[in-house]
Amino acid sequence: MKFFNRFIWSCIILMGPLYLEAQEEESNPLLTDKFYVEAGVFIPQKDVKFGADGDLGEDIDFGRTFDFNDNQATFFFNGEWRWNKKWRLTGEYFAVNNASRVTLDRDIVLDNITFEEGTFVRGGVEFALFRVFVGRTISTGPKHSLGAGLGVHMVNIGAFLEGEVRTDQGDKEFRAPRTSFLIPLPNLGAWYHWAPTPKWAVSTRLDYFGISIDKYSGGLWNIAPGLKYQIIQNFGVGLDYRFFFLNAKVSDDLWQGEFDMNFSGPLVTLHGNF
Repeated sequence: MKFFNRFIWSCIILMGPLYLEAQEEESNPLLTDKFYVEAGVFIPQKDVKFGADGDLGEDIDFGRTFDFNDNQATFFFNGEWRWNKKWRLTGEYFAVNNASRVTLDRDIVLDNITFEEGTFVRGGVEFALFRVFVGRTISTGPKHSLGAGLGVHMVNIGAFLEGEVRTDQGDKEFRAPRTSFLIPLPNLGAWYHWAPTPKWAVSTRLDYFGISIDKYSGGLWNIAPGLKYQIIQNFGVGLDYRFFFLNAKVSDDLWQGEFDMNFSGPLVTLHGNF
């Protein structure tokens, strides 16, 4: 009996660390590591409408008017710091710019300057997004994480036209009206990660904003479902689909107008976690 008891305790002592290691391996490192950094290529389709001075009968559809490339690739970055088991800080960035030259098939107006049908003009839009988000975990386990929080989308938006316009005296002269502004948009957000194995994880994230603040009013949706694969312990790849929609009206001393933007498409990423 003494020999049997010693044998049992020896097995427990020897197998204990292996059992604990196996238990630890059940969790995907994306659920447990403190830092997560992700970079990739976003390939969005774009729908951009822009109107200035608030008195236009019709917004400028830049995508249709200037035949923008719907599949232009752009850089994407995302980083996350989980400073304890409950709280995390996230930052995200991407930018989309387009410009081209066309002969107008109708009159268009920007900043009270009319570019007439049949004239040759260059036009473009500039968009950059920086998102900061602070979230708290609501429910967590070896294979899942659910949380919510508050954030802000800093959106830098610009549009320009360049070409000849007819003056009141009947002469033609070159004009290049340009407008650009930065909008801070607070939002509510939530996320859910499900990792059935240490290698595979499915995630989704949702940001929403839909209130009026000071000089700005409008709505924002930022939706991001994705699939992650952990190649090794600290490195992996991902395939997401991003949908970003923003419409707003601006009433400012420097600029008044409205815009409607939709960027949606696949996102291919590489990530590191540690």
